[in-house]
Amino acid sequence: MANSYIGWSFRNLIILAVVFGFLTTGCKKSGGSDPEIDPRDQYVGTYTGTYRNSIYNVEDLYDEPKAGTATVTITKGSNPKEIYVEILTAGDRTGNRTLKVTADLDGVNFTVNDKNTDTIPLARPVDGDYTAAGVFDPSKNQFSYSSVTRATRNGAQYKQTYEVVCTKQ
Repeated sequence: MANSYIGWSFRNLIILAVVFGFLTTGCKKSGGSDPEIDPRDQYVGTYTGTYRNSIYNVEDLYDEPKAGTATVTITKGSNPKEIYVEILTAGDRTGNRTLKVTADLDGVNFTVNDKNTDTIPLARPVDGDYTAAGVFDPSKNQFSYSSVTRATRNGAQYKQTYEVVCTKQ
């Protein structure tokens, strides 16, 4: 009788473990967990709009601002918080211009991380320090990009700005 009690108890324990296993894993989806949603997906695509480029000499306008059309393509970068930004501007000071940069994405804001210099197209071009950042506005499907290049030549300070505003197509 003692053997049947031990056998019955062990058998019930096995059945209980199997039932518990089914109950705890039966509600899971295949793969074990819900897939992560990549926040970059909402920004990937093509945007069209306008740009404005200005050059200053010691904060005074050096040359008439240039404006024209811009096309921006956003793709996912190689790490989860990175995007690639390609900006094509038509009718720029030096003709059509293509700018390809990598940016760190933080929510709706991004900062360019792989471009530190740019050329200011003066009569004698000058290279300067470049910084750029931007923002996405998901409610309006808009992309904004702003950059500044600062340079000094023979004591004269120059600054070039770009502002790009585009809407997702």
